[in-house]
Amino acid sequence: MRIVLIRPTDANRIWVGIPRFFNNGIFLFPPLGIMQLKAHIERHTSHEVYLYDCLIHKADYEKLGGFIKGYKPDVVGISAFTHSLIDVVQSAKVVKDIEPSIHVVIGGPHTYTFPEESRYLIDGGCVDSILLGDGEENLVRLIEAIEKKEEPSGIEGIIYRNKEGRVIRRGRPVYLKDLDSISFPSRDIPGIKSYYTPASHGRTMTTMITSRGCPYSCKFCNVQRQYRSRSVVNIVDEMEDCRDKGFKEIFFIDDTFNVTKDRVAGLCEEIIKRGLDVKWGCKARCDQVDAKTLELAKRAGCVRMHYGVETGEPQGLDSIDKRVSPERIMEAFVESKRARIRTVAYFIIGCPHEKNIADVLRTIRFAQKIPADFAVFSLLSPYPDAQFYKEGVEKNVFDPKPWAEFLRNPSPDTALPTCWEEHFTKEELLYLLKIAHRKFYYRPSTILNALFNIHSATELKRIVGGGASLMKLELLATPHGRI
Repeated sequence: MRIVLIRPTDANRIWVGIPRFFNNGIFLFPPLGIMQLKAHIERHTSHEVYLYDCLIHKADYEKLGGFIKGYKPDVVGISAFTHSLIDVVQSAKVVKDIEPSIHVVIGGPHTYTFPEESRYLIDGGCVDSILLGDGEENLVRLIEAIEKKEEPSGIEGIIYRNKEGRVIRRGRPVYLKDLDSISFPSRDIPGIKSYYTPASHGRTMTTMITSRGCPYSCKFCNVQRQYRSRSVVNIVDEMEDCRDKGFKEIFFIDDTFNVTKDRVAGLCEEIIKRGLDVKWGCKARCDQVDAKTLELAKRAGCVRMHYGVETGEPQGLDSIDKRVSPERIMEAFVESKRARIRTVAYFIIGCPHEKNIADVLRTIRFAQKIPADFAVFSLLSPYPDAQFYKEGVEKNVFDPKPWAEFLRNPSPDTALPTCWEEHFTKEELLYLLKIAHRKFYYRPSTILNALFNIHSATELKRIVGGGASLMKLELLATPHGRI
């Protein structure tokens, strides 16, 4: 059989706290999830698998339809995130309009986060089955059932319509315990060398993930808590595979890469032991680094740390359940600078503890104080399974009806609550977002630091693109629920 795995276009992506143009030219990650599915299917079956990334192909629905007509797949799998749900459904409709017999299956973070709501997508007629949780093993089982023209009744963690027309859900989301058993992502896909990450040095890069889930419980976040990690040997084996394929830089996209210092130290020691010359960066917590770990990471090729700071106020950090102090955050940036590792700081504007402009300005002043090379400011925009959203519903900050309707029938006409408007209006929050970027980036020290650390023409182009994004932000009017 012929199988196509799709990352849909982002034409109708939902506002998630940061304007769309901030992403354009700043980063474009490879679709690692479906790359891993592709490799796993090819390893365990003889079927032909093609990965079609609408973002790298710059494909609208018409272009996607043209590809489906020409390729004639038997099965189409679509990666589903909540913020891209409209485009997931529209892409499925494109496939079914071309050939109703094609089996369309969706899976990804949205389906295991909202399994009950996801079953309504089958009622729309464009989706045949939905996988819940980690999809590698279950997608292979589903393909085998489709090939034999059998119902997937033996699969746990699936929603499908049976022969009698009833929508059946079997089991809970499936989370694989042994991540070492999963195939390395397939990196023989079209445009693989065209992806890039924030603040990268312009080298040929790719992404990796060394764990799934997160053991922490920050209230703004909706990442699933079933934390599992790969072994150090397995991780470095994949790093070597990336190097052999010509990649010079790797960005680890784990929700939290440095869950413990020991985990990072063990990985770095294995990299050094093998003499692996690959540069890398990661998303990290400030409380799980110290001078010794950072020096070891630098020796092992680390060039960039992306730290989730969120706010600089002690009561604010407590209110979001961050479990770290401002002093420890400052130390992490100082120690990273001393180790010659560049840093990106992530902040959230408009959290519930920020009740007036003075509260927000304290966080902005903290951002100016820490020695970060770059900062990313976004507005608090919790999804309906995040703790902050639930608290917002209880306090009548959020009306739960729009999200409930959207999850069952995703439409661009649904006005979703996307900001915490208890203390500020959306217009005021946008203004504060502009102020934060002005005060961090419109400083001679920040500009000179960026210019003196340019390593390539590609990096220069991205710095210029980032400057253009700041100018666009100044001209941005009140957002209307969309990026």
